[in-house]
This record gives sequence, structure tokens and C-alpha cells, in this order.
Amino acid sequence: MASLNLQRNSEVFFSTVDLINGAAVTDMRPTNTWKLEVLAGFAVTSSAATQDITSLESGTAPDRSQQRFNTAINPVDWNFQVYLRPTGVLTGAAGGTTTAATNETGNVKPVANWFMWQSMVSNTKVVKTDADGLHERSVWETGGKLRTVTVAKGTGSSATKSNFSTAVENHIYFKLDNVIYQVSNATVNQASVDAGIEEIATTTWSGFGTTMKELTGTPRDVAISVFGGTLNSGSSVTANSNFQKMSAAATQAAAYHPYNQMNVAGSAGTNSFIKNRLSTIEFHHKATAAGSDEKFTFPVTALSFDYNNNITYLTPEEISALNEPIGQFTGSRAVTGSATMYLRTGDLESAGFLRNISEDSRTSSAQTSNANLIIGGTTAPYVAFQLDACQFEFPSIATDDVVAMTVNFVGQEPTATRGAGGEVSIFAAK
Repeated sequence: MASLNLQRNSEVFFSTVDLINGAAVTDMRPTNTWKLEVLAGFAVTSSAATQDITSLESGTAPDRSQQRFNTAINPVDWNFQVYLRPTGVLTGAAGGTTTAATNETGNVKPVANWFMWQSMVSNTKVVKTDADGLHERSVWETGGKLRTVTVAKGTGSSATKSNFSTAVENHIYFKLDNVIYQVSNATVNQASVDAGIEEIATTTWSGFGTTMKELTGTPRDVAISVFGGTLNSGSSVTANSNFQKMSAAATQAAAYHPYNQMNVAGSAGTNSFIKNRLSTIEFHHKATAAGSDEKFTFPVTALSFDYNNNITYLTPEEISALNEPIGQFTGSRAVTGSATMYLRTGDLESAGFLRNISEDSRTSSAQTSNANLIIGGTTAPYVAFQLDACQFEFPSIATDDVVAMTVNFVGQEPTATRGAGGEVSIFAAK
């Protein structure tokens, strides 16, 4: 009897390696393949656009038939949720360096899914192959910082820009117990960070791909040899992960990088969880353009942050053919958030902030307002999202046992970088 495939036994991997088109087992390495420890409820969907042809005739015996055609393969939709886990790799250095807060690759990698954030906000691929071999390329800067603006190359940080027309494409592998699907040419479209105070900080990732195909034959055996599981022959192999001697090529072949650990200062470090109950926000807003800056700091009851590339795909419309997407383009970059807190009396409390916003007659106050969302509090581990130009909506009041207030906001380009990005800077610390 065929066995069932259980979500509980499923795993997800992110890679630059294309197994469906013949990559070898030795091509997968911890510098180009990473495991994502996903939570329950992940999804991957491949669908087709259809056209129905119907007939409508008069008479006592009309042709009442209907025909349906698959006209195009829609872009693959995928999404999953992972914990937002700082690693402690906050400092750039030369390869092989093992000083404090460094990784042997020399790259700054402050969160476990640093490669996902980079693939969403940057045009720089996370891996480069040259005459010296295979290299990770992180655009995170020393201090554990990622900015949505053009940044020059630095120590342990590759050059990047956030205004790009097409997103970086990689491959995502969904290992559903014994069945493995490859989402080819996967783009990272959106990240939503949830900081509900009763939870651990999480990021929900979503995006697209051009095709989703099951791995069979040799490609499946290659994947199983790295990810672990049952080979086509029926024999079992264990997963092969590696995260320490990343600069030594001999230890890298046929392995992936785990999600919960990182090589920090030359030894194994366990990536931290973030406790949302410690989270706080800091809003700055001037009541008028000429007014003095006012700082509002609140404990929150709910906090969220969202980054969206608004990617769209281009698909031909040829008749007598099952059309496939031929390319993707980024849309407007949308940086938004929401915070809920109790309504407290006081000029610099939430009631004062509400009064400031509601009495501001300007249509746009973004250039004199900013927000800092500190997920996990000011003591490490935490991840902070700094919006240097922030447009606040009018807060709304909810009358419950304790009166609460919710405010939505949008990160915009500061005047100094207008036309070049700069909506958000992300900081991570452990």
C-alpha cells in the first residue's frame, strides 16, 4: 500500500541549484542551499488559466455543449512562515576570520533567513561563482543592517541597489515527506512580520515561480542524498547539513546549511528566538511643518510590518498552445505597518499622538515623521525596522474593556534619497 505524505514530515529548502535540469549532488553546498524551518500551514500551488467555449442555438434540439481549454500556466504561488531568528553574525570580515560576531565566509548574516531578505530587497544574487570557486554574497552591512537603497561594496558586504526591474530568481524545494517538488525560478515577493505579544516573532514569506515539477529519477536521488529520506532504490539516507568550516571547499559538497545554527566566531552558535512581548515602537511626528519634533514611545498590544515588491508576470496568449510565463517585473515597492496600543492620557502618550495626527492639516507629513518598530525590545535579541520618512494614517479607536488605538503607516523615500529608495533600514542583533 502506498504511504501517505504528512505535513509533519515535510521540509523546505531554498537554493541557487537547479536539480530539475541536471545539477549534480556535489553542486549543492551550504553556501548555496539553505533549510527553512517552516511552521504548519505552508502552501505551494500551480494552476492554469482556462477558457470555456459554449454554444447557444435556437430550435427544439439545440447544441448545448461546453468545452474547456487550459490556455496558460499561471505563475506558481508559494508561501510559508518561519521564526525570525537572529544569528549574532553582525560584523563583516575577510574570509576565514574567526573574531567576535563574524562568520568564516566573511559575510554579515544577522538573521537565519538573511538570503530571503536579500532576494526580496536587492538585485544582488546570494551566490557568485568565479575562478576561486563558489562564494556567498551578502548585502547586509556591518552592524547587522540591511537598507533599501543603493549601497557600495564594503567589508563582508556586497554592493546592492533596491530599484531593480526584475527580481532575483532561485529555486525552492518542497519535500513533502517522500515527494519532492521544485519551484523553479522562484522570486521572493513579500515578507510580513507578525509581532503579536503572545507569540514568538515570525515572518510569513510569499512569492512566485515559473513552474512546479516533481523530482523523479536521478534528480530525486540527488535531492534525497542531501535532504535525507528514502532513495528510489528504497534505501534510506540521512540529511547532510554543514555550517562550520564554510571556507574549506572539501567539507561543502552535497550538503545544506541548517536554519537553527550558525558558525559564529569559529564555533557553533544557536540562533535565538525573539519574544514579542518585549516589543516596542518609537514614533516621531511634528504637529506642523515648523513645529518641534515630538517623540512618542509606546508598549504595544499588536505590531506588524510588511514589505511587498508587487511582482507581476508576463505570459503569451498564443492559441493552440499551453502558454507559460516568460518573465517577471517588479512593481511599486510597498513598505507598510500597523501598531495597536492602549489609549493613554498624556502629551507624549498615545492620546497625544492621536491628537497630533488628527490636528495636522498637511496632506503629507512623511518627511517630518519617522517610525522605529523594535521587535523583541531594545535588548538583544531583536530586529528593528526603521522608517525614516513615515506617513501615518488617522488612528482608529476600539472601545473594549480597555480602550485601544490602532494606527497604520507607510514608509516612503526620504528627500535625501528620493528616486533611489531608502524606505526602510532593518537592524538585527543577538
